[in-house]
This record gives sequence, C-alpha cells and structure tokens, in this order.
Amino acid sequence: MAFRGIVISAACLFLLLMAIGPFGHAQDARFRGTVKDDEGNPIAKAKITLTLIDRNYSFEFETDSKGKFYRRGIEPGEYKLRVEVEGQPPLEQQIQIQVGQEYKTDIVIAQSAVEQQVKNLEAKKKFEEGILFYQQGKQEEAIAAFEQVVSLVPDFAEGYYNLGMAYLSQGDHDSAIARMQKAVELKPDFLEAYFGIGQAHIEKGEEEKALEIFQKAITALPGDAKAYVNLGALYFANKKDELALDVLLKARDLDPALSQVYYQLGLVYTRRGDLEKTIENFNRFLELAPRTPEAETVRKLLEEIRQKRQ
Repeated sequence: MAFRGIVISAACLFLLLMAIGPFGHAQDARFRGTVKDDEGNPIAKAKITLTLIDRNYSFEFETDSKGKFYRRGIEPGEYKLRVEVEGQPPLEQQIQIQVGQEYKTDIVIAQSAVEQQVKNLEAKKKFEEGILFYQQGKQEEAIAAFEQVVSLVPDFAEGYYNLGMAYLSQGDHDSAIARMQKAVELKPDFLEAYFGIGQAHIEKGEEEKALEIFQKAITALPGDAKAYVNLGALYFANKKDELALDVLLKARDLDPALSQVYYQLGLVYTRRGDLEKTIENFNRFLELAPRTPEAETVRKLLEEIRQKRQ
C-alpha cells in the first residue's frame, strides 16, 4: 500500500518483501494499463520500473502520448512497481503477476500529500531534505528536518509518520511511537503508521501492545488483507493459533492472491498437525511466490512431510 508524499517505508513486521528476477518470454504474462492524474488526464512519458526482486533485475519503460503502456513476455511473480512523474514523488506498490495473466491496472498519480497540505514553501523544502537525509542514513539530520516540518504544519500526518520512522531507525522506540501515534490521530486509516507503531513495540519486547495496535489497524481498515496477515503472524508468534487462524482466513477471503496469507496459514496448520491443509496452503504459496526467500524453506518442509508419509 502506498501513501502519497511518503518516501520512507515502514518495516512491515511479518510481510516479507517478495524478491523478483529477470523476465522470460516463455510464460507470456502481460502488463497493460494507463497512467493518469486525479482528474483523469493521461500522463505521457511516465517512467515505469518493474523489479522482480529475487534476482534484483529491473526493467524500465514509458507511457505513450495517451498515457498507456503495454509489455509482454513477463515472468510470473511478485513485483515492485515504481511509477515516476516529473514534479511528483514516486509511487511504489507491490503487484502479483500470475502465469498467462494479462495484468491490467490504471495508475492514478494524484497531487502529492506534500503539495496538498504543505503550502508553506519552507516546510516543503524541509520535508524533502528530511527524506534525503533518511535515505542517506543521516538520522539526526532527518529528525531535525521533520521536526521543523511538523512545527510549521502541525496537521500533516505524513510528517509525523516520517519523523517516527527516523526515530525508529535510531532505536528510539518511545519517540517513534509518540510521533506515529500522532500520525494515526490525524489520519485514522494510516496503515503504515500502525505497522510502524507495532514494530516499535515488538522491538521493545511489548508483544501485547503490538497486538493491540494491529487489532486497531483492522478496526480502522477492515477491508485491508495485509493488516489481518500482520495480526495473524503476531498471534502465531505468541502461540495463539486459533486467533491466528481466524484472522488469516479472513485475510484470504479479502485477498485470495496475497501469497503471504498461505505461508502463514501453512505455518499454523503445521503446528496444529493438519498435514493436508499444510500441504494445500504451502503449495498455493509456491504457486504465487516461487522465488521468494521463504520458498526454499517451504519446499524443504514439504519434502520432510512427503518423506514422513512414505
């Protein structure tokens, strides 16, 4: 999920980034769509980058004069999609392209949160400086910049979120939690901020507080499968398997193509001793994400199960 105007990404607790590699034409999956602004006008020459993270391979292309794009011969897998338009922060999200699929999408590049909310030119400059400092690993400078942003624009949720992420990267968990709590107060559906708060509590060893935060995320975003997967993974880590199963099944209903749902379900069923459902869910995970870091572990588990059943 991408939040406009945000460049820093929250460390989403159990949702591992899926790795991607070079494209092959044998599978002949296709990727088609349009890039447009929030008024429906097409955007020409938008730069699109697809990355199949498994082999860290990327390729780029641009939209045509009508804002349209089309590529074929794409290897199935989970991709990082990045769209860049001059004068706007890049839009990033993950997509799943399956065997033989023509993946269609309309990408809307709305006016950035910075442009919408940060009319003060000094605040905008400081926000951009903070992002750059964060990316360079200069967290003290990033914190100073973001502190100035929120003092100039006190209702800017993304400013507090990025400030919290800078504190989190320093290991200052209490400051991170306080800033991201403010972001959630200003923007109750701010999923990344919930994840950041939960991560901070986990790093502090406060699993119960992290559970409360993920439960709040579900209340605020009842239709977001990733919120349920994070909660289910945390339940599983705390040996609350029945609760984990309930929320993971809900996540599967919300988004049947989200590969991490099946990985977590496989783990739950393994511990419950339900081998048939373990095999079913792990096989589905491998269909959706065959080249992710977890895939090799899943293959080994399935081989162990096969040997035991012989």
